[in-house]
Amino acid sequence: MIKKGWNRLFGGEEGSLQSAAAPAMAPVPSRPELREFSRQSSALDQFFQAFHGQVGLMVLDLGVSNQENTDFFNELGHKLRYDNFVRSLDESFGDGDFYANQDDEDRIETFQSKVLNFDDDSLDGVLVWDSLQYLSPAMLEGAVSQLHSILHKGGQLLTVFHTDEKLLEVPSYSFRIQGRNRVKLIGRDYRKPAQYFSTRSLEKLFRNFDQVKFFLTQDSLREVIVRK
Repeated sequence: MIKKGWNRLFGGEEGSLQSAAAPAMAPVPSRPELREFSRQSSALDQFFQAFHGQVGLMVLDLGVSNQENTDFFNELGHKLRYDNFVRSLDESFGDGDFYANQDDEDRIETFQSKVLNFDDDSLDGVLVWDSLQYLSPAMLEGAVSQLHSILHKGGQLLTVFHTDEKLLEVPSYSFRIQGRNRVKLIGRDYRKPAQYFSTRSLEKLFRNFDQVKFFLTQDSLREVIVRK
């Protein structure tokens, strides 16, 4: 199932992704407090509804590995694997200018050797969480293309994007599943997102998928379910 390397980082139309991103607004100095809290998640509920009556499915979690998520999927009879996407970003691009480094082909090769290395049509779902916010436009286009390829037909992505376009830095979270429709968010650190995503730009980003559904929350986050 697992393979080394993926060659779609520059496979999409870089220019079209640039136009999909909304212009950055002027930042404000204040930023949200890092905190730990639990809340209901309509997107998570939708994600698990698609698994109803099935067992033995393979799901990838792009967050920090944790026993809560592993146990939850084990109890449902499914398999959960982890790719710590943000950690791999930091290891590959973190020394120096984080986003400028994402144009370096050697660094890109190092990064793509670490994450999303699965055969085409091999996964039933991916918990992407908030990790796509920290990719440059060309990297983002390639990652979304790779996610589309490794999902089965009918497979889903669950992604999260911050909605406050004025913030220069946003909280980065670890996500812990507490139930089919409940998640705990643990603030880890502050990160600068590559760009702000509007509903329209997200629809364009996931244009090759069959369905995109949005769920607004009360904590300035937009949850998105994307179905292949």
